[in-house]
Amino acid sequence: MKLLCILITLAIVNVSPIMTAFYANSAYIANKCIIEAFARKPEKLETAISNIINRHRSIETLNLMLATPEKAIIGFTIDHDDTFIINLPENIAIRNQELVQEAISEATEIDVPTLGPNESYVNAWLGTLGDVRRSITGKITKKLLIEAIGDGKPDFPNFPKICLLIALVRSIRYPEARTRTVDVDPSGNFCILTSRDGRFKYQPYRPPATEEIQFPEKHIAAVRPEGPDVYTFLDVLDEIELWF
Repeated sequence: MKLLCILITLAIVNVSPIMTAFYANSAYIANKCIIEAFARKPEKLETAISNIINRHRSIETLNLMLATPEKAIIGFTIDHDDTFIINLPENIAIRNQELVQEAISEATEIDVPTLGPNESYVNAWLGTLGDVRRSITGKITKKLLIEAIGDGKPDFPNFPKICLLIALVRSIRYPEARTRTVDVDPSGNFCILTSRDGRFKYQPYRPPATEEIQFPEKHIAAVRPEGPDVYTFLDVLDEIELWF
């Protein structure tokens, strides 16, 4: 029986986030920054989130900062085969949350809040913390993606940024299947996003001409395989229309 309990415990450890009270509190303070800025200066919060994304951070880091802060794994030493688990030293995980706080404070001129003497955030609530963060960052990141697509027309020279924004929006929309990699073809013709639930291809696409529209403009399309050498091209703006 004792051996069985140990095995069950190890199985849980291998799939569950491990974090410290220090990290939980840093993520909680970052949430307080996001909530206050969204209530008082939403346009400045948009600037802060745009600044975070534009600093060329990896999608993994952006996920922890803006999409899935509750997925941080700190001091995780047990071997595992899950490539979506990211081992982080505590100081780096906390620093990521502090960078969120600082970016928001810089853009909004709202001071970073501090915890009261009896105020703390327990790890058991980190899932709720992630939900709250996504409810705000989802709306803003979706808006940034729409703006980036509009700015990139007609030829989308900013396609790598668009792909990163799509990846982040997908992570916020599907946190359990969050995007792990963003690979942009050197030619800029397409990008591939890898997540827990598969690989997703996006590319600039010009629809065929019709009687109504002789010269249709390009849009960013989600490429969906329908069979051998058969694909449909869904405008990404239609794909995300009902998200957030």
